[in-house]
Amino acid sequence: MEKLKVGIIGAGGIAQYVHIPSYQKIEGVEVVAVSDINEEKLDYVAEKFNIPKKFKDWKDLLSEDIDIVSICSPNSFHAEQTICALNAGKNVMCEKPACLNLQEAEEIFRTVKKTGKKFMVAFNKRFLPEIKFLKKLIENGEFGEIYYVKTSYLRRRGIPGLGSWFTTKKLAGGGPMFDIGVHIVDLAIYLMGGPMPELVVGAYYDKFKDKATDGGWPPIESRIGDKKTGIFDVEDFACGYVKLSNGATLFVEASWAGNCQPGIKTIIMGTKAGAEIPDPLNPQNPLRIYSEINGTLTDITPSLPKTSPNFSYEEEIKHFIECIREDKEPITKEREIISVIKIIEGIYKSAETGQAIKY
Repeated sequence: MEKLKVGIIGAGGIAQYVHIPSYQKIEGVEVVAVSDINEEKLDYVAEKFNIPKKFKDWKDLLSEDIDIVSICSPNSFHAEQTICALNAGKNVMCEKPACLNLQEAEEIFRTVKKTGKKFMVAFNKRFLPEIKFLKKLIENGEFGEIYYVKTSYLRRRGIPGLGSWFTTKKLAGGGPMFDIGVHIVDLAIYLMGGPMPELVVGAYYDKFKDKATDGGWPPIESRIGDKKTGIFDVEDFACGYVKLSNGATLFVEASWAGNCQPGIKTIIMGTKAGAEIPDPLNPQNPLRIYSEINGTLTDITPSLPKTSPNFSYEEEIKHFIECIREDKEPITKEREIISVIKIIEGIYKSAETGQAIKY
């Protein structure tokens, strides 16, 4: 088996707790280089994970003899780094969001087609047992026509990296809708088969700026050498109403802070069945399917395998390696990624203009 060599751009929490250890668990895969502008963190990560080469400038990493680049940098750099890595002949795994706007997304996929390299967005929640089970049921027609999805990812007080790039608009692009909302928008679009938005109405708020508390992510021990800017110019809550090309309606809401019950919840309504997708962190809230059998309303709670907290992350990395080795298409498709970016971009544009955004 030919060894695959990996380079990591960005040495923060997601690299330290997900990407690097997940790659290092796979036979025939070696993390050989890491890059970060923060030299103190760069030295720490290279030593901790026994990574032989380290670079302050990510462009120098692309000159190395590597097969895969994992992009774990702030959101605003994702598009440029992805495009440069693809043009350098590397396969790319990019942390969510893939980019900040439709123009960047289209340029990424033009480059994917031109280079023929593999590109995947790190939407780990697609690999949860509940989602894999539901996807098969939906594809088999068990849900009929899905016409409504309501999904929320809410934190009561959980602002990541307060005063860091997470809360700085020019680096993050936005607040919770880009940070955690992108996960649930992706799941909705993925489960429905990739419909495009036709109309988007959005709103956002920043009501907790003056009483914001750090949410603990990335883990404190992973922030070595980080210097806070103190900036907080993104929203702490955002929501959107979306009419989709398949006639369905999507309602999405995401918060870092708010007086609400925290958690993740998605409701799917179809003509043959519906579902309530649980919060993966709450084992007391299993997947429920609402259906009808022989004219009788039936609630089904499938028995699915229990997984570890990092299971879905490890599965996404394994999948990407498999795509490279077996020349398969990654699970995240162009149409789905474009749809997700258009929806989130539309929510922000609508919130800023006070107008519905039509595509």
